[in-house]
Amino acid sequence: MSNQLQICQLSFSSEFAFANSIRLPHIGYFEFFIAKNTSKIFLKNKEIGLLVDLLKLINSKVRSSNKNILKKETLLLSFNLFLYELAGTYYRSSWYDNVKHTGNEKIVIHFFRLLELHCRKEHSVKFYANILNVTVGHLTKTVKQVTEITAKQCIENAIILEAKILLQNNDLTILYISEELKFANTSFFSTFFKKHTSLSPSEYRLRLNSN
Repeated sequence: MSNQLQICQLSFSSEFAFANSIRLPHIGYFEFFIAKNTSKIFLKNKEIGLLVDLLKLINSKVRSSNKNILKKETLLLSFNLFLYELAGTYYRSSWYDNVKHTGNEKIVIHFFRLLELHCRKEHSVKFYANILNVTVGHLTKTVKQVTEITAKQCIENAIILEAKILLQNNDLTILYISEELKFANTSFFSTFFKKHTSLSPSEYRLRLNSN
């Protein structure tokens, strides 16, 4: 084996990536992540250097002191930066010109694009299944097979992301946000948000403003 060979490895689950990193409206750039028949791509030295530097950044965040109250946030930001740079590298390569998605992968890609358009208003798997002309069970099974999380979880993740975006605007009341996201009332919205983030909407906004 050549002394010049270096191997960098970053392990993570599809569930983690789709829950924390792969965001609307950028889903389309992550088709390489969904496809099972991905092929190797050839990187330029500059691209290799950038990705290796980002991996080193992630490693430094993992090894940083647990006393850092923002360790989780900075680690996730570093991971997201790496993943988006990797997506850009795939997108610029010839891989996108040659890839052929399976039928199930096409359903999932279309599902994510529909989520981008409708997640604030439509929260049921049935709505998306009807547009895709498949049963609720088939959509749930297909999304789970490709992404390792269910269609319902994908919808909930998208709603949480939209809620976090809206909560960044201090001019928007919790009532307005709950109505914008089509919750029956602020109580239902707060319960849903806290279930997924361990914080109430008000607590999340307070933490944002204190950082």
